[in-house]
Amino acid sequence: MPATLPPGKSIQQRFRYVVTELYLVVVGLVLSLFGLQWQGYRDAHEAKKEFTALQAALHAMADVSAERRPAYAVIVLDEPTPAEWLVALKTARESTDARMAELGAALRDPDCSHCAMLLPTWEQAYDQIALARRELDAMHHHTGTDAQVLEAFGHLSDAIPRLSSIAEIDAVGVIRQNADVQSYLLVARLSGLLREQAGMIVSQFGPAVISRRALTDQEAFDIARTLGKIEQLRLLLLPSVRILPPSLQADYDRLDKVYFGEALIFLDQVRQDAARSGGVSESPLQLAERYGPLIAPINTFRDDAMALAGKTIDESLRQHVVYLIASGIFAAVLTGMLMFLIWRFRERIIQPVAEARRFILAIASGNLSAVLPRKRYSSEVQELFSALIVLKENGTRRLKLEKERKRMIGELRVMAETDALTGLLNRRAFETRTRVLLADKRSHDPVVAVMMIDIDHFKRVNDTYGHDNGDKALVMLANVCRETMRSDDIVARFGGEEFVVLSRVQAAQEGQALAERLRLRLHDEKVLTLDGQTFGFTISIGVAFALRDQGTAIDVEQLLREADALLYRAKQNGRDRVETEVA
Repeated sequence: MPATLPPGKSIQQRFRYVVTELYLVVVGLVLSLFGLQWQGYRDAHEAKKEFTALQAALHAMADVSAERRPAYAVIVLDEPTPAEWLVALKTARESTDARMAELGAALRDPDCSHCAMLLPTWEQAYDQIALARRELDAMHHHTGTDAQVLEAFGHLSDAIPRLSSIAEIDAVGVIRQNADVQSYLLVARLSGLLREQAGMIVSQFGPAVISRRALTDQEAFDIARTLGKIEQLRLLLLPSVRILPPSLQADYDRLDKVYFGEALIFLDQVRQDAARSGGVSESPLQLAERYGPLIAPINTFRDDAMALAGKTIDESLRQHVVYLIASGIFAAVLTGMLMFLIWRFRERIIQPVAEARRFILAIASGNLSAVLPRKRYSSEVQELFSALIVLKENGTRRLKLEKERKRMIGELRVMAETDALTGLLNRRAFETRTRVLLADKRSHDPVVAVMMIDIDHFKRVNDTYGHDNGDKALVMLANVCRETMRSDDIVARFGGEEFVVLSRVQAAQEGQALAERLRLRLHDEKVLTLDGQTFGFTISIGVAFALRDQGTAIDVEQLLREADALLYRAKQNGRDRVETEVA
């Protein structure tokens, strides 16, 4: 035997390849984990941005609705307009402009992926507000007709559905990213719509109250329709209130008592007074002053719901930041530990094994002068080196033992024909028997079929029932093969859970039917485990065929490769099936 290393990769080269593959797998898993946490953080960040836009839209809706009251006062009051109402109108408009600017900035935020498409709607709402303001500024001190007043306030109100659509789309985006805030956002949006309807109904009473006349049929219809919408919103809020936290339930109880109770009673009384000739005795501003405090619980309920939603989103964002940082630290620590362990394993295991290999090769080649390094290793490796020294000392007895070894090889050659567990032929014996069978000219069967058989999910069987019971499953499969196949068929175990059968048949369909019979037979078989349980298993079979030609030898290795490929296809197609090339 030569003293030099045999051809092929050395153990250190193989170790480097394995380490590289392991490192890439670990890095891939770590990056996948980090990527998942990053995506979670991005979703939470996106939800925060869309929530900001939603909050700005709801605030803008409330401010547009609140702007109607001072604008109405400036129109209906006699000259000179009290300074406090002019200041109130200016303040309301500035607040609305600030809210609209805040909403526009939120929609332009590049971190909000769905917000940019809502900018045209925002611009249309702003245009409606500007148009309404121009019309309202053009009429003052009873100079406008009822129709003109209603049209101007109608343009102001038209901005709110556009803002509401922005809020609705943003709410959907927030819920898609963070479902925990769904109930809060639902009641907040319904409250915003309720606030708009609650403010609109006062404007609908306006023309009749100003003119001291009874409501027209159309005005009475519009007021009834608005009251109907208010009732619908109340009914929509009721189911959601039951799952809200106690603080929001308390807010709703006050809303139910003050607005749905006192405010609606007040509105019903005003509607009755407005239905009589002469109309309502109070002025529009007196009605607004009495009605305004009754709306306040709506704003409180909406704002508290938004505050809880914002708190939930902020908490989710903080958690994802923590998870992201933790995953980064975990990735760094895991990678560092892996590199350290690899280095230690190489120094303590691989390097000594490589040195031991060189020493053994020298001894095997007859070089008894070879020495081992004096470096100190762990006790197990040191014991290995001590054993190698003993091996060196025993080298002189090698010739004596050679004769005994040859005798034992002769005995093992007989045992080598048979698989110890199943009693079937092993691969070497299969190849020998196959050559003899194919060389037999007495058979008139024109087709040779090679079946590659594999137990499905055999690892799961071992993991579930143990290796001893897995061995029993192998023995059962071997017995079923013996019983199902014909006496002149060659059945062998190639290793693990893989078996091979070679048959001579009249046609490929006959071989396929034989494989199907074997597969179906196993459906009725059960393995009795050592603890009294039973379990079954299935097999996948790939069957390859070759036509016997008197002038050409059959390439069994090629048939085995084809059968193995068909077996793989059977596994890919769902297992418990037979795959052949037969149409």
